[in-house]
Amino acid sequence: MRKAFLFLIILIAFFLRFFKFPQIPAGFTMDEAAHGYTAFSLLETGKDEWGISWPINPRSVGDYKPPLYAYLTILPIKLFGLNEFAVRLPSALGGVFSVVLVYFLIIELFKSGLLAILSSLFLAISPWHISLTRGAFEMSLACFLVPLGLLFFFKGEKNKNFLILSSLVFGLSLFASHSLRYYVPFVLITLFLFKRKKFIGNLKDYLLPLAILLLLFFLNFYAVFTGGKTRVADIGIFSPTDKWQVVSDRQYEARILGMPSFAERIFNNKLVYVLCQFYKNYLGYFSFDFLFTKGPSEATYGMIPGRGVLYLFELPLLIVAIWQIFQKKDKKMFLILILLLWAPIPAAMAKGERAGGRAGTMLPFLPIISAYGGIELWRWTKKKFQDKSFYFLVFYCLLILLSLTFFLEDYFYHSQKYNAPAMAYGWKEAMEYIKENEDKYEHIVISRRFSEPQVAIAFYKPWDPADFQRQAKDWLKYEKMGFGFVDQLSQYELGKYVFRNFQFPEDLALTKTLFVGKDEDFWGRETGRILKTIYYPGPEKKIAIKIVGFK
Repeated sequence: MRKAFLFLIILIAFFLRFFKFPQIPAGFTMDEAAHGYTAFSLLETGKDEWGISWPINPRSVGDYKPPLYAYLTILPIKLFGLNEFAVRLPSALGGVFSVVLVYFLIIELFKSGLLAILSSLFLAISPWHISLTRGAFEMSLACFLVPLGLLFFFKGEKNKNFLILSSLVFGLSLFASHSLRYYVPFVLITLFLFKRKKFIGNLKDYLLPLAILLLLFFLNFYAVFTGGKTRVADIGIFSPTDKWQVVSDRQYEARILGMPSFAERIFNNKLVYVLCQFYKNYLGYFSFDFLFTKGPSEATYGMIPGRGVLYLFELPLLIVAIWQIFQKKDKKMFLILILLLWAPIPAAMAKGERAGGRAGTMLPFLPIISAYGGIELWRWTKKKFQDKSFYFLVFYCLLILLSLTFFLEDYFYHSQKYNAPAMAYGWKEAMEYIKENEDKYEHIVISRRFSEPQVAIAFYKPWDPADFQRQAKDWLKYEKMGFGFVDQLSQYELGKYVFRNFQFPEDLALTKTLFVGKDEDFWGRETGRILKTIYYPGPEKKIAIKIVGFK
């Protein structure tokens, strides 16, 4: 019976990740396209787009992405070609497999079939998990690698060979996303403390796994300090966008309002600012708004702003679970709870409001805790109301089904309106037109209002990687100029494609030139010359990309 339920849950997980795939989430971010083109370049030449052989920290557009997703994408591109389906496939498959992994993790750790079934079901229908695993997002790998590493770790108590596999999985996860680079050490420390007696008593059994971990940690450390730190410096709260202006303003304000100089510096300094930002960000990921009502502040990861990352029916389950964990002093559930509490730390160290992608390490622990609370609530109801408890069970099942139905309607039929503007929508359609007509033009000018548009050109054309590598060498001047990303250059070129700001009315004099930009790039000067207009999904008909030809 349990196997039948598991098979049904796998089918549900598969359907929810492959229905309307890869069209939803609408759009295809430049990060996704960059993963795909890096994989394509490695497949064709054994080098990334900058000519580096099999890098452990691909430069990409200047943000030095963790390499694992690109490497996992090589095989799908080999099988299906360079397209959105192939690039998003590892994430979607990983989403399905992670549901299975949670089932076996719970069986191994708790020996409870009911908890395993319910945990995997809640993960399979999780709005957060569905959103993260339908796009080529690095954090989707965390939902797969962390439970896999934990499963191998606990199986290692009986068979030490699984400890080697666990160390390999956790070590490789360091190369999956920036968040995991900081989260995994917390996981390993927690596991050591949880099993410290066995560690100390059988240290020789852990020497090889520890050696593997240290080696992979060293490689990751090397990757971070030979490029990966660029990303940390760009998004971390330690380097605020305003260059600490807010601290200076508060110091000045305090002095003007009469605070003594020595006291003003105690309350208003960089350390206090960073700590305040951190705890606000951290608590924000456990807030009612984020979890149940407003959700993330951006739609970049296929999320829906204005919708919580959990279902509201999970709120009483979480409350009951936490109460019972402390009441029963359940050590194993304490472990799950601690792993959850560590999870948002990397996200809290980043600038900006709540990002659903960065805090994805909270999965799969929230569904497990919800499932535990559901079982405890059912036991209490059964004991308190006896025969009438059946009606409560039916009511809650209907509530779960209703919640899922409303989410699916929102996700598959409304989310495109919110996702598309945040996810570089329109480039596939634009490039189909450009490829058909580019021979008619000597130059194709792409607006710098687009983020990293050269990635879209290279991906959808697709551009010969060997030629791309030759031309990209000229772009390295962005580093010498003190920029963090390629598209910060005022102008750069890829063949006949020129990436720069439009310069009207001067550009009106150009001939045999195609302009690709946003509506605000033209300001009405394109009248009579519009060749193609691509609109975002939705009844408003907002313009995503406009293609204008000057012959």
